[in-house]
Amino acid sequence: MFEKIAAFFMAIINFFLGLFGLGGVGGQNYDCQAFLDMSYGTHERQVVDLCIPDGASGDIGMVLFIHGGAWIQGDKEGYAEVLNYGASDIGVATAALNYRYISADVDLHDVLDDIDAALAKVKQKGAEAGVNINKVLLTGDSAGGHLSMLYAYARKNTAPIAPVAVVSNSGPTDLYDDNFYHNNAMGDTAFVTQLMSYACGQSFTYETKESAMAALYSVSPIAYVSAECVPTVINHGSADTVVPFSNAVTLDALLTQYGVEHVFNVYEGADHDLGKDDAAKDRADKLIHEYIARFLK
Repeated sequence: MFEKIAAFFMAIINFFLGLFGLGGVGGQNYDCQAFLDMSYGTHERQVVDLCIPDGASGDIGMVLFIHGGAWIQGDKEGYAEVLNYGASDIGVATAALNYRYISADVDLHDVLDDIDAALAKVKQKGAEAGVNINKVLLTGDSAGGHLSMLYAYARKNTAPIAPVAVVSNSGPTDLYDDNFYHNNAMGDTAFVTQLMSYACGQSFTYETKESAMAALYSVSPIAYVSAECVPTVINHGSADTVVPFSNAVTLDALLTQYGVEHVFNVYEGADHDLGKDDAAKDRADKLIHEYIARFLK
């Protein structure tokens, strides 16, 4: 089961690197100021990488990459190449963090606290390096896409660095959606229910899911949609067997209802790894670069 989740995660990481014309994960020599494995808390998972363009000064925007892995696995190391590329070739600061995995003791509210602390650390390190990191575009894959949206929507007004846009690749938006709990490629209904119990911090069974509705919505991006939401790109496969396509449809409808600038980029026939539809890949490539140029430069 965990091997299957890992396979999806690695496929999406390689997809995202492909947007920037980069290869897969591996060793990295940095062509920028790189500050690696900075601790932002006491847990071993609470570490963050930061890259700043050589010679940068004054105000600068940043892209924050948040890894996927169903909130129970994954690592920031998959973004080493894209961190370097963003700082050295595009000219923005870049960062990627590890966060505590969810469990009976850690829920997604705690993970949002991790993102808060990581951004505060990054801002402090930036100031020491002579730059003011004053705005951030959050992006991630699967669980990382979910966290990017949830943080950008729910903590926009309290974040140490102001979120200005978000790009989600196959990210969950509605953890109460019943389509999550049946015929999921991650595992059976009992496994998904246990995962969602950890996510929302309330133990429930599928039969008692309604009792956890409020808790599940409290960690669902759709619960925080308003006219004040940041511009958003939703990249999602229409045949996703892990995060149901209905999640993306629901978010698109709400963002439309509230007049939020967004793009719903559908990968027709693609699964969770977004492995099909070259036209959608081209759109995603243009959109991430457009959003960086518009909101961070």
